[in-house]
Amino acid sequence: MKLRSITKRMFVLGLLTVLGTTGATSVATAEPQTPRSDVDATGLPRGGWDPVGPNSIGGLLAVSPAGLAMMQPGPPALWLSGDRGATWTVRRGLPDDTVIQGFFVDPVNPDRMLALGNKPADMVGKWYGMLLSTTDRGQTWETLRQWYPDGAFGMATDPTGTVIVVQNLDSLSVSIDGGGHWNDVPRTWPREGIAAPVGRLKLTMVGDDAYFTTVYPEYALWVVRGVSGKERPAELVYRANGEIGQVASDGKRFVVTVGAELHGSSDGGKTWTVLRREPGGQPLREPHFVGGRLYVATYNDIDVSSDFGRTWTRKPAPAPGEGVTDMVELPASGGKPATTLISSVYRGVYADGGKSGYRQVGVPGETIRDLVTTGNLLRESVVAAGVQEIYSSPLPRGKVTPETRAWLSRPEDRLHEDARLSVSASRPDVVWQVTRNGFAADVLRSGDGGRSWDFVKKALPGSPQAILSHPAAPGRILVSAFAPSGYVLYRSDDAGKTWQTLPADHGFVALAGDPWNANRVWGGDSRGLSGSDDGGKTWTQVSDEPVSSISVSRWGGGRVLVGGAGLLLSEDNGRTFRRVRDGDDPREISRIMPHPFDFRVWFASSATGAGVLRSTDFGRTWSPVPGALPDARVLSMAISADGRYLFAGTAQSGAYRLTLY
Repeated sequence: MKLRSITKRMFVLGLLTVLGTTGATSVATAEPQTPRSDVDATGLPRGGWDPVGPNSIGGLLAVSPAGLAMMQPGPPALWLSGDRGATWTVRRGLPDDTVIQGFFVDPVNPDRMLALGNKPADMVGKWYGMLLSTTDRGQTWETLRQWYPDGAFGMATDPTGTVIVVQNLDSLSVSIDGGGHWNDVPRTWPREGIAAPVGRLKLTMVGDDAYFTTVYPEYALWVVRGVSGKERPAELVYRANGEIGQVASDGKRFVVTVGAELHGSSDGGKTWTVLRREPGGQPLREPHFVGGRLYVATYNDIDVSSDFGRTWTRKPAPAPGEGVTDMVELPASGGKPATTLISSVYRGVYADGGKSGYRQVGVPGETIRDLVTTGNLLRESVVAAGVQEIYSSPLPRGKVTPETRAWLSRPEDRLHEDARLSVSASRPDVVWQVTRNGFAADVLRSGDGGRSWDFVKKALPGSPQAILSHPAAPGRILVSAFAPSGYVLYRSDDAGKTWQTLPADHGFVALAGDPWNANRVWGGDSRGLSGSDDGGKTWTQVSDEPVSSISVSRWGGGRVLVGGAGLLLSEDNGRTFRRVRDGDDPREISRIMPHPFDFRVWFASSATGAGVLRSTDFGRTWSPVPGALPDARVLSMAISADGRYLFAGTAQSGAYRLTLY
């Protein structure tokens, strides 16, 4: 009873404050935003947008006099930090459809970098590869060479990046002038079918020799000696009793992974010793020489040796279940000791603190597909759906710090693929989630701000499209899906205990409920907008314009806003609509939401680069919110219960917070 009285009081005070402050609702006059190639992702915000996380992305690491660099493999993005990972700048401009296989930063001239990209062609067994170069730290990129149909699967260089070796399907390509001119070493090693050297650490350079592992039918270690000379014959170095997977070297010694074993050589590959057998028989992977130590990992653990495999120490991986993507040594500087950095591509970058454990350095490169706030005014959280994971954080108020950007997630929980979230205004403490599980949809519920999830319904047939916890009846859950039989709509009226399957002619990607009528539901997809007055059992098509988002006024008045290629507004409960903003892309408007207190104010997000839009006249006219978002491709939005903070979830740059008053 005390909580309800406090909440009601805060509601009234907030309403009076917003309505009584004309400056808080003035029409924005900023120019439309466009995506930038140089984006300050965690430094000082531009225009009031604070980066709030989650720190969740890893990649290929490099260290230079200019600081730390990380290449996000795909879609590719270059992240730079000059303060040991405290803040980051992201630079784009690399081909979006390419996966980066190799990354090099010049240790003398950090403005010069190389990135090796690869992607499959339309025909099976054929690949497009390219070597990209920048001389301005990633602001612009030049293509040095392309490979088709042999692709480009790995890159190794000498310490200066003058000699470059690229691994292809049926050759090694060698440049001795930094990528200006090339010679190809034809394949003399065995390869059959469509086998390709996919994966990292298949190639390394030792002096002037290039060592590489081969694929089916013979997984072995080969070498091309003297790659900078004219004669470059390929030689077999080592064939183990098992399949050789990856290779690493410190310039003098070699290691190769062979299933659950790590084999090593100190004499150029003439003789070999088993350095490590994984006790549980798990495959060993990602061998690295870092800081004078030898590392090798499983998906759950990291083994470390300081004496080339004679003795080992085991520690858990920073993100159990995700393994290791890359490792580097960050040198001591500014009174801070040397630190080993460990990257996990789907989890982030971590600093190894030894006995004190791991500290997440954090790169906020996650794509935030959906975003909600949950809880009440006194204890509120933000929950975000990424590509494969759910993140949660206490609602960030005040100054944002590296600690507040490290949101909670549970990678050991399960994959949360293509997850969609919903919170009912009538039950804001509960978050509902639908996520893809193969060719089925799982429904989950969280009552603790997204920190933990319970299954409500497993394996509803079909690929999930959207979920709605009805604002007028929070126990009514609707899930749209594309099943083998066609589009379907699943409905539960008892908070997921029982379900019924309703036929649907449309694959709704957007659902909205009338806050004052539990039976009224709106649904939309690329074929238009439909309405239902019986809770989704029957539908009437209202408009044939593509729909990507729907919102209904929580204050009544018959106002419905529909997003797609622009914005449509109805002020008569959806009987008629008029266009209030033009657009070209049918998926432009990703989310629409009203201010919780000021019924004049609405927000809309643009997935195509226009950032966040605002209306202060009941949705009739729209202007960009002042201040440029670091990433203007906004896929999701949420607003705090007190209406003070607006959150924007971006494509590949995490979430940002705008203080409204």
